[in-house]
Amino acid sequence: MGVTCVAQVPLAEGKSVQQTVEILTRKLEQLGAEKQGTFFVDCETYHTAGTTVGSTGQSGKLLYIMHCSEHPLSTFALFENGPCLVADQNLDVLMIKLKGFFQNAKANKIETRGTRYQYCDFLIKIGTVTMGQSGRGISVEIAVRLG
Repeated sequence: MGVTCVAQVPLAEGKSVQQTVEILTRKLEQLGAEKQGTFFVDCETYHTAGTTVGSTGQSGKLLYIMHCSEHPLSTFALFENGPCLVADQNLDVLMIKLKGFFQNAKANKIETRGTRYQYCDFLIKIGTVTMGQSGRGISVEIAVRLG
């Protein structure tokens, strides 16, 4: 059992996304953190079919479908203000069959790629958040094992 915290990190003043990630990884390595490989997370947004998200009078529900390299055989579905579902990879095929109910908001696919580090009891993941081809920010995930 452990505790995990995910945070968005502001860019260093006058630096790009990639330059800030390099600064953070260099600091971790100077502390003695060891590289443990890479990670990847993607998130696709779906909205209920027949509604326009954000239009007055109709409230479209959002559904987020996520994949993570830490759990390669699983797909995660998170309903807006609702439950979270963990399923196998066949959920992606099911979403195609449910296109009458949920439509993919193609322009809203977000990805995070980065490097995993181990430092004492901490697992630290630093990644670049992208939407399309443009870097949108930096995510840092810190997990610690308790006990």
